[in-house]
Amino acid sequence: MSKKTKPRRSAAASPARTSPARSSQSSPSRPVTSRASQPVTDQGPEPTEADAIVRRVLGDLWKAVAAGEPLQAEIEASTCMEIPRVLGVRDPAEEEQFRATVLVEGAVRRGGPEGAALLRLLMAMGTQATRRAASRALAQLTSEGIYPPEWVTEIGKAAPGRAWRRWDVFGDDEAVAVMFTYGEAEHGILVQVDLAGIPVATAVGLSSNADRLIEAISGGSGREGEEFERSETISLADARVHIAGPIDRMDRDPGAGLANSSLAFLPLVRSRVRRLPAEGATAVTEFTAADRAAAVDEFMKSPQAADAVAADEGSTRFWAEVLTGYSGRRAGEPPDQVGPRKLAHILLGHVPNTFVLSPAQRGHLEPAVTAWARWSADRRDLGEAGTTVLMDRVPQVLSRFGQAYDDPDAVAVRGYASGLAASDADIAWLSDQVGRRMFALPLPEQHAPLDLADAADRHRLVADEFRECTPPSGLTSEEFIKAAYRVVEAMWHDGENPVYQAARRMFADGVARHDIIHRLAGTPVPTVGSSFLR
Repeated sequence: MSKKTKPRRSAAASPARTSPARSSQSSPSRPVTSRASQPVTDQGPEPTEADAIVRRVLGDLWKAVAAGEPLQAEIEASTCMEIPRVLGVRDPAEEEQFRATVLVEGAVRRGGPEGAALLRLLMAMGTQATRRAASRALAQLTSEGIYPPEWVTEIGKAAPGRAWRRWDVFGDDEAVAVMFTYGEAEHGILVQVDLAGIPVATAVGLSSNADRLIEAISGGSGREGEEFERSETISLADARVHIAGPIDRMDRDPGAGLANSSLAFLPLVRSRVRRLPAEGATAVTEFTAADRAAAVDEFMKSPQAADAVAADEGSTRFWAEVLTGYSGRRAGEPPDQVGPRKLAHILLGHVPNTFVLSPAQRGHLEPAVTAWARWSADRRDLGEAGTTVLMDRVPQVLSRFGQAYDDPDAVAVRGYASGLAASDADIAWLSDQVGRRMFALPLPEQHAPLDLADAADRHRLVADEFRECTPPSGLTSEEFIKAAYRVVEAMWHDGENPVYQAARRMFADGVARHDIIHRLAGTPVPTVGSSFLR
């Protein structure tokens, strides 16, 4: 379709919610070859470090399969599935190619019950594409009279038992542990969740030492900062609510900086989460825009705010609305919730990437934020020690605000929220709008100077992206660029128009963003049906 595939910054936001505090980033990737699944001869290419890693891990996998122990086989298969990301690959298509060629085709070449067993493992833990490929391959083997061993019937059928949740009093993070059993043997998964932004899992793991995992999650382990942590037992349905979404967000971000240990367990942990009940979770309190507005009014009348209000009432209210409004990004978070890490996330990420500040607002940052943080600590009864931890963090964050706000990346990213960002804007709604705009026009790595609020700059980016493309039949290159720009503008301005809805359907079917725009730009106006294309 095109000589060109994507803009330089390739990890474009999907047409779903994206935090306005995040810009699209890509990481360098190294292709993982499939040669490691085949013999290396004297005539073949020199083995690479990646080949050696693949061979070693595959060797451990085949040993586990031969031993016929479901949990160990799952662990080794999970590790193999994530080899691409362990080696630095950040392209989901390359990951799927690796699993198809090295694992699925490797299982077919292996043949026999062991090859069939690996295919069953991939069907239990793989992505949708991997599961489909493994299912087709297993059908091929069974048609030849090759069946997996009896023990594979237990794969993925671990029974969930107990669950715990640990969280910090500031509301910055939480961890959830869930126990599972295969017969008499018990093991557990642990998921660490960062709550500073839209909740995302930052680490996952598995332990066969249930007692040690329970001790770690329920307290008494002597960790630093444990005095500010609380724990409780929760239902299995609640455990799923707390970790399913964060794991999904972590798994969708190919550039996430996950430790190799987390990557290795990710497919297995994901499969365990699917075993948890989807119904029966405890309902969370929904805090509305009215609740946030009431909290702002309470702060403005509080003793903590008196000096800041007297100096500049309008700027004080602006910062109070920004800080309380941030709770709107997730259900169940009260509008006075802030911790040391969340404060840094708001002031060094969310604000610089979202709001264009007036001189008065920028100049009044320190007194307004200091007052609000102390009001929050008092309102939540953090106590002397907790209040000290939070208030010690305030000047540290404020000292870095100027650099964060003036950063060229932040200046450019603010253009995505142009015309949308207000101090009392609904953060969930704003995230959706910014995510749509980032999908329509990802921020290129070479972007200075750039004003995304300027239609001329958006047109220049579209022209740069599509100039080398082969235009659809009947269009000149200039006409095609104009058509592509109209498609981008349609998606930029309106999430309800047929152009964006068509793009969402195509993206869900696996079509790359660049190719989506390429196709829509070559679609006759009556078919697309949007006034933006006229």
